[in-house]
Amino acid sequence: MIEIKKLLEKLFQSKNKKKIIENSVIVIIIGIIAIVAGGSLFKKNEPKKEPVNGNLTPVVETAAKVESSDTDTNEKRLKEILMTVKGAGKVNVMVTYVSGKEIVPAYDIKRNENDTEEKDSGGGVRSIKQNDSENKVVFEEIQGNNKKPIVLKEIMPQVKGVVVVAEGASDPEVKERLARAVQVLLDVPIHRIEVLESGSSYTK
Repeated sequence: MIEIKKLLEKLFQSKNKKKIIENSVIVIIIGIIAIVAGGSLFKKNEPKKEPVNGNLTPVVETAAKVESSDTDTNEKRLKEILMTVKGAGKVNVMVTYVSGKEIVPAYDIKRNENDTEEKDSGGGVRSIKQNDSENKVVFEEIQGNNKKPIVLKEIMPQVKGVVVVAEGASDPEVKERLARAVQVLLDVPIHRIEVLESGSSYTK
């Protein structure tokens, strides 16, 4: 601080007015550089704030995207198969589900069993059993310090209904073949399958 004060006195000692103005400009530039450098230093030392539950959010988003992708893939594969049926022509398919896909994760199960005996005032003995259990989902680390649950199995959703719109559905034989194909492939009752002709009004 003393050195800075001496420097300022030396800069303003000159009697030349032009020299004083030049010295003032130099002081201002030095001050600006000092402020910028100080701000950068504080930014570097500032600790990073981690978002709460930041590791769990990507897992949820990924699971939702995977489920949507699975249903789209099933419809696409069904459509491709039905279009190979003789006389079917161009085909469009929509499948609805009762619920979403069920994912069964792995659990770390801890059980504690305690047996104690208590004596009552009458001299009798009473046995007390206490069972405690704690279930925690087992996670595995993935890229970027994120975590995802270890999945034991995936239960595909139950199909609620299927609508097939085909160019050749005006032919009763083609319509029946399409309905039977859907029934076999998706294990759906025949009354939950509707096959319609393209461009026609809804008729059963």
